[in-house]
Amino acid sequence: MEDTNALIAQRRAKLEALRRRGLDPFRHKFTPTTGCGTARTRFLAGNAPAPAPDALPEGAAVAIAGRITAHRDMGKSQFLDLKDETGRIQIYAQKQALGEEGYEIFKHLDLADFIGVEGTLFRTKTGEPTVKVERFTILAKALRPPPAKWHGLEDTEIRYRQRYLDLMANEEVARVFRQRSHIVRAIRDFLHGRGYLEVETPIMQAIPGGAAARPFKTHHNALGCDFYLRIALELPLKRLLVGGLDRVFEIGRNFRNEGLSRKHNPEFTMLEAYQAYGDYETMMELVESLICHVADKILGTLVLEHRPDAPVATAITHALAELDQLSATMMGSLMKAAGGDAAADFVADMGKARAALLVAQQQVGQEPPEVAARSAIGALLVAIGAVALHRAGAAPANTPLEQHLTAAAAKFDATVRSLERFTAPKVIRLERPWRRVRYKDLVRAVAGQDWFELTPAARRRRAVEDLKLGGDIAAGYEDFEVTGAVFEKLVEPTLIQPTFVTHLPHELVPLAKLSPEDPTTVEVFECCINGQEIAPGYTEQNDPITQRERLEHQAGGEQQKLDEDFLVALEHGMPPAGGIGLGVDRLCMMLLGQESIRDVILFPQLKPK
Repeated sequence: MEDTNALIAQRRAKLEALRRRGLDPFRHKFTPTTGCGTARTRFLAGNAPAPAPDALPEGAAVAIAGRITAHRDMGKSQFLDLKDETGRIQIYAQKQALGEEGYEIFKHLDLADFIGVEGTLFRTKTGEPTVKVERFTILAKALRPPPAKWHGLEDTEIRYRQRYLDLMANEEVARVFRQRSHIVRAIRDFLHGRGYLEVETPIMQAIPGGAAARPFKTHHNALGCDFYLRIALELPLKRLLVGGLDRVFEIGRNFRNEGLSRKHNPEFTMLEAYQAYGDYETMMELVESLICHVADKILGTLVLEHRPDAPVATAITHALAELDQLSATMMGSLMKAAGGDAAADFVADMGKARAALLVAQQQVGQEPPEVAARSAIGALLVAIGAVALHRAGAAPANTPLEQHLTAAAAKFDATVRSLERFTAPKVIRLERPWRRVRYKDLVRAVAGQDWFELTPAARRRRAVEDLKLGGDIAAGYEDFEVTGAVFEKLVEPTLIQPTFVTHLPHELVPLAKLSPEDPTTVEVFECCINGQEIAPGYTEQNDPITQRERLEHQAGGEQQKLDEDFLVALEHGMPPAGGIGLGVDRLCMMLLGQESIRDVILFPQLKPK
């Protein structure tokens, strides 16, 4: 912190020095003639056997602007890297060209400052495309230094809390969010091409409907009443089907006042689309075609190879920090409890684990991620074994020392479990046709062929005792929720390849039509890819009497939870229809190979500091 404060003080001193010279280091405007990366690419294209029409020759004049990302002071000349959204280019500032005063001002520049440059293109002796600076303008003086690890910010907390630093330091992160924008645009283009009308519906709703979720509540001062942030887009869109808009879609934010996880954020982006005169089969074709179109358009392939280098690197970094902390804190405690030899042995064992973790760390990015993950697991197993050995031999039960070692072993074990997800290559194949399988068949495969013939009590007992799901099944769970837990914990994570899971229990989806062949199920699918649900789809319920009965049952007798206006709308007649809800964040996770939803949301929800 002291170093950072000193650097900030130095930068403020330079700012004041510039102002004393009559310069404004925060300018209104600068007009580049080309981008930094574009200028470099066009200059390199001039050397091609058949130069492109827009190639830039040696000596071409350019005006560029960007952020300083590297600075090499050679005394009477300086080389800097300038970067904008198109890429980077080197610039060369020479005292002779800028003059005494201009060069002195140039020396007030720091990493992360924005400058505008006018000059000519040339190649250095090493062949590097470079702009020789003839004039420059300081556009914005950065009063804080860039992240310590400029070429790859690794602190996860800072990355999510100060995303602007993450974007500055990690080009891969910026690429992911550019591609996310392209994905959303491709979704819109596809649906417009299918004749769908994009609409916007209210975010604040008097009654939150369309899903079973806890809403966020707010108060409208002018109207003097409470509203809820929407938990789904569904009910207003169905009203539009009643009104005669036969194909509608919306891409918008939903808000659910529930937990956070690798797959969940309290506010998230959903696509919902509804098609009159269709059914769940119609919408399966739509989802399959849409995702294949987006993958081909944005990625140029239907075969996705995920490289989880970032989460593997993060896990290794955290494990190294935990090892170092454990070695430092346990040295004195073990010496008191078991003597110097035991303490020395423990530190030596931790040193072996640390050396193996460092090897794994070096493998990240150089070897396939599964190789680094397996190496890290091996190192952590050494640490876990050493902790267990010393806990048994030198730490009496129920002492602070024993508790500390037990907690450390638990942390290492949790890291091992997180790394196990990355020990095999992950390739997702989107080629059509996609697999279609019934919900009950998948549950039977993991819970027993007789699962649906058991009594509810026997199902609960098997789930808790045989399937080890006691921690996932609450005491108040209804029978269908027990089966749902079996599916969610034991089936869904295995569905890496595209799979339409069809005919779900009717209790799960009160807004869908019953299946004629099995009235205990509804005409519904869940499209699962990459071990998580991407998109559910329904044959929509359009019988207003049946719909009222099922919503009343879901509301548990609480009349205030019923959306009467929606039920009245259905009584005016809604055509048979198919509908889908597609999680845009999860789709981006799958297409872009990101392991956490926070890595595809620019500003994920965090607890305020």
